Formats: sequence, structure tokens, C-alpha cells
Amino acid sequence: MSRRDFEVTGITPELLARYDRPGPRYTSYPTAPHFHEGFGEESYRGRLIDAAGRPDEPLSMYLHIPFCEAHCTYCGCNVVIAPHRGPEVEYLETVERELDLLKEVLGDRRRLNQLHWGGGTPTYLSPDQCRRLFGILSDRFELTNDAEVALEADPSVTTDEHLAVLRELGFNRLSMGVQDVDPEVQKAVARPQPIERTRELVEGARRLGFTSINLDLIYGLPRQTEESFRASVRTVIDELGPDRVACFSYAHVPWIKPHQRQLDEDAMPKGWDKFRIFVGAAEEFAAAGYRFVGFDHFARPDDELALALDEGRLHRNFMGYTVMPASDQIGVGVTAIGELAGAYAANNKNLARYQRAVHDGLLPVERGIRRTAEDELRGSVIRGIICTLELDFDDVQREFGVDPAIHFADALDALAPMVEDGLVEIADRSLRVTPRGRFFLRNVCMPFDAYLAGADEKPVFSRTV
Repeated sequence: MSRRDFEVTGITPELLARYDRPGPRYTSYPTAPHFHEGFGEESYRGRLIDAAGRPDEPLSMYLHIPFCEAHCTYCGCNVVIAPHRGPEVEYLETVERELDLLKEVLGDRRRLNQLHWGGGTPTYLSPDQCRRLFGILSDRFELTNDAEVALEADPSVTTDEHLAVLRELGFNRLSMGVQDVDPEVQKAVARPQPIERTRELVEGARRLGFTSINLDLIYGLPRQTEESFRASVRTVIDELGPDRVACFSYAHVPWIKPHQRQLDEDAMPKGWDKFRIFVGAAEEFAAAGYRFVGFDHFARPDDELALALDEGRLHRNFMGYTVMPASDQIGVGVTAIGELAGAYAANNKNLARYQRAVHDGLLPVERGIRRTAEDELRGSVIRGIICTLELDFDDVQREFGVDPAIHFADALDALAPMVEDGLVEIADRSLRVTPRGRFFLRNVCMPFDAYLAGADEKPVFSRTV
């Protein structure tokens, strides 16, 4: 792709208004709202048996640790608020039992080429508990020599001892939530986090040998302006120097996350103002040499994520953009989602029900979906657009035996306004997202999503821009 990663010229408030609407983030296809209870424990077990028949293929694993000391008002994650330690003890016992149930089906010591601890706050666990959890995992699964071993950390509860223990265990990538370094914004979202403490942890992680450090930022929060967020981005670049940055659009979904009603909605930037905040951040990252990866990530040009973008090796799953694809991803823990053998499986969201199922000897799957051949086709097209910014019709025809020009005629017709607006270019046998269209990737994918046609009017997704 061109090194001109994005282009703002020609994007006006009127153009933005045409495309700023709710839409999926496409970490899966079909997306999670279409998972159903008809796919349960028996269905999941069948998919695991299928995966067990490929013992030489490495797995990816996501492990969810749901606990947080307090609720950040912007948070959209599945968390359990536990200001006092104790609930995590039983949780670790339950995770151990779930891993035993998985091992019974998958076989002994399956290899992992990607392990990610997310939350919640994984470093809610004490260093000793982190050591214990890693031991439980490594007794049952083996990490490949080049495995990406990552976790999310909240600087406000993560200690130097945490970092030392995690690095000793083999973790090599660290992701820290920053959101915004502006004290006024932090106050507005109940997330005080002095930049000095974040800097100490970043520097400590580098000294210990963590090879990649990612920071999460969020735009669209109360009291943010384009200039204030530009200043925050400059501070992040100059003082923290991350290898990667995930710059997420704040998803205001109070009908799903009622605690978000505590935020001052009148103080939130919306529409054009919110878009300009992201543009400002993108320009600051570009000026510092970062590459624009996907629709919400930035990476240093020598980072594996940027290299994978240029080489067509970028992938996307429930953990976001990744360069360590595995044919199967196992989800462990409450709310965790896995993808294996042509299906998605989501564990129970309720902690008590999750623990009860596991202790009854059941895989704790609550919902999921088995993908159809049409799902596989459309999912491949959507992932291709999100990860490579283009679609080669001949490649699709060779892989799936259908001609996209015919099969997706309706979708291509629906993209005509985007072609006219200079967001997409469609030739005889290809589709390409333009540098201007990078800001509208979710919109470009939506015409290929068969599940959106005639969808329930009940709000489900955050806004696309």
C-alpha cells in the first residue's frame, strides 16, 4: 500500500454526517449480537473434538480476568467490581478446572503461539497469583518459542514486582490503558492516572526486556477537544514512546452499560468535533513516524504490526489486530469468546453461572454460532478489507468459487456513493479503500454484512466514526 496512510482533504462535516451511524467493529463475522443459545456446551465440545484432530496446529488463547477495584465510567468491558481482594481465589480455581475440561478434549500439552490475558484488570491478581495462574496454564499448554505472550495492565494497580514476575514468566508484550493524560478528562471519567506513574512502568518494562509496549487511548470522552487530545498524544509519544497505540473511539452505549450514564453527555464531543479529535491524533502520530494500521491502531514502522500491514499478513480477531494467527482460538474464563473449527463460542457472562457450570463439569459456553459457507465467504471479504484495505475479486473466486462481481452485486451497488465521495475505488476485478476512506472502514464493510439487512432497530452498535 502507499505510504500515504490517510488523507483528510475532501472530508467535510456534510460527508461525515452521511456515514456517521451505528455499525459493527468486525472483530468477528457474524458479530456477537448474532450468537445464540442454540449453540451451547454440546456444540462447543464438538468443535473442540474437531480441533483435537489437528494436534500439530498451534492454538491461540484468550484468558479473561474480570476483576477491577473500581468502575471507570467510560468502560465498555465485561468486569466484576471487587474493591476487596478475595473473589479471585475461587476464580483461579474455576479457571484451573475449565482448563482441565479443555485438556480432556484437546489432548495433552497443545501448543500456543499466542496467549493474551485481558480484563477487567489482569494485574488485579497479585504477583504470586499471576505466577500461579501461569503455572496452571503451562502445566496444560506449551508455548511455542516465538509465542506472543501479552497482557493488559492498569498502571494504577500494577507494581514493579508485577512487571518483574510477568517478564520472568515469559510475557513479552504489555498493553496499558491510558485513555487520556489530561487531568481534567481523567477527572471527568473517574480514572485518575498520573503520567509519572505510567512513565515509570513503561521504562521499567523496557528495562526488563518487554519487546513491545502498547498503549490504549480513547477519543470522544467528556471535556476532550482537538487541541487537548493533540497535546495528550504528543505527551504519549515524547514521554512514553510506545511501539503501538490503539486509539479507540469511545462507544457510548448506556443501554448496554448503564454506568456510562454517570458521564456528562453534554460534555462529550460528537460528530464533526469528535472526528476532528481523531484526525488530530492521526496527524500527530504520522508526524512522529507512526503508521496508521487498520482503523484505530498506530505502530512504529519497524513494529511487527506495521510490517504485517505492508506484507499482507495482518489479521483481526477478538483481541484486535494481530500478526500471530492460529486456526483456532480458545476463550477461557467468564465472558471469554473463542473461535474454532468454523464456529464462535462465548462463555457465560454471569460469574456465578460460569463458576457453577465449570464445577458441574460442563464447558461454560452460553452462546455461539456455527458459521455457514456464506458466513465464511463474507467474513473473509470483510477481514480482507479491514486488514489489507483491498479486495481482489480473482483471489476470492479462486478460494470460494464465486465471482464477487456477481455474488456481491448489491453490496458493490451500495458502495457507489462511497466511490463518488472518493472513499473507495472499484475497478473491473478489485476494490481498494483510498487514503481518505481509511476513516470509514467499518462503513465500507457493512454492505457485505448480510446480518445487517432487516436488522432489529434496537440499538446494538457504537457509531462508525
